[in-house]
Amino acid sequence: MRSVTGRENVSEMCTDLLQDESNLSGAWCEAAAWPENTNEAVEYISDSSRNGIPLTVSGGLTGIAGGALPEGGAVISSSALKDIRRLDNGNISAGAGVTIEELNSFVSKNSEGFFYPPDPTEETASVGGTIATDASGADSFLYGATRKWVAGLQIVLPGGKLLSIKRGLHMFKNRICTHPVLGTLQLPSLRREQPPKNAAGYHMRGDMDLIDLFIGSEGTLGFITEAELKLAPEPQYVIDLAVFPEKAESFWELFASLLHAGEPLRIRALEMMDDRCLDFLRSHPGELPLPPVNAAFCLLLRAEADSDEHLENILVTLDEMLIASNSSPETAWGGFEPSERKRIKDFRHALPEAVNHCITESRREYPSIHKFGSDGAVEPSRLEEYYVRSRSILEEKGLPFVIFGHAGDGHIHANALPENSSQMLLADCAMREIAAAAVEMGGTVSAEHGLGKMKLDYLKLMYSENEIRGMETIRRAIDPDCLMGPGLES
Repeated sequence: MRSVTGRENVSEMCTDLLQDESNLSGAWCEAAAWPENTNEAVEYISDSSRNGIPLTVSGGLTGIAGGALPEGGAVISSSALKDIRRLDNGNISAGAGVTIEELNSFVSKNSEGFFYPPDPTEETASVGGTIATDASGADSFLYGATRKWVAGLQIVLPGGKLLSIKRGLHMFKNRICTHPVLGTLQLPSLRREQPPKNAAGYHMRGDMDLIDLFIGSEGTLGFITEAELKLAPEPQYVIDLAVFPEKAESFWELFASLLHAGEPLRIRALEMMDDRCLDFLRSHPGELPLPPVNAAFCLLLRAEADSDEHLENILVTLDEMLIASNSSPETAWGGFEPSERKRIKDFRHALPEAVNHCITESRREYPSIHKFGSDGAVEPSRLEEYYVRSRSILEEKGLPFVIFGHAGDGHIHANALPENSSQMLLADCAMREIAAAAVEMGGTVSAEHGLGKMKLDYLKLMYSENEIRGMETIRRAIDPDCLMGPGLES
């Protein structure tokens, strides 16, 4: 097992460990370790616990909420846990350090006719990290978030005990679960049920599976070393489409009709970019073709078909729906050939890449600048209202911004792009107001990225003091001294 001790040594030799996609500065620690198997992880966590050393869990460092950035203590990284194999039941066993790209490559070579549905934007994200945040992505409209595809976990608990749990073996009944290793755990009662897509706070449903408590716990309840992941049958065809309505009314009409379309459409992803996104891409041109000049919105759609006839029905139905909403099929991009699908994927990814490049340029003059992004979600039928409120908040503060995201889940990212120090303060206020708006509408402050250190305080927007205290009680039942996940205390 590789390990480094001493604050200066970590800073000089492991700079990458102190940075992630949040662009937060000031991370530091006194030691770091990269176990290559579960036994090494058990040994390191046991030693750290005996010595009272706080441990920050680190993965692929693709997170944008700062949860993997240490504030002292030590870091334990899952990046060297690379074992991956196919199980007899057809599932995949993957070490926590396996990236989504490596997982997909393995599945395509060893599990013909199947695929792993969770589709986070960052393919370098790790299996452990995506489980720790219950990551989702574009295809969550049909396939759900990571949680749905986790069949088992191997976790080193704070203190060094090893916990192996399988889905279906240990359940909460009336919010209580008794386990031979964990003892009795009791979930707090909530004023309202957590939204379907939610990554804020522990997963808490009265009769849920124990494994779901650990999924989305952001490294505060243990160190995931290995996961058993389920696969889905691969469809015969996948169609990607980018539609460019010229009026906002046409976009929302088309969105509403697609949201509840049903068969023959089998929609995997339903996403959006607003006019400011399209203008931003035009002003930051890359190698991809620019959006049509008159486009006011972009609707990104992915659907799947299981036969030639099904594919033909989908294409005819989509054509009719575009015409009915005054969205010209002539200006749409896409298709089912690999080259056409790649074009849409590259176009979708070009926006966050351009945004990140813009922030990097601003940091040359103002080093403390970073992107501010909302992660809230509401009931999809209320998305237009949530979008309008989010946009109004940003416009009132005079901030540069773009809004895009997973429209089919009612989940959008409003990205404020501050250009100076004063706009940083305004952006921070805007993100909090947008999060509060989501809660007022019955939604969540975080739907896929977790809270990390940047948005931990948002927990109080969504939960009462008693509810938060109940989460802390669960945490202390597993980690009495709160040594794991320092800085993530509510």
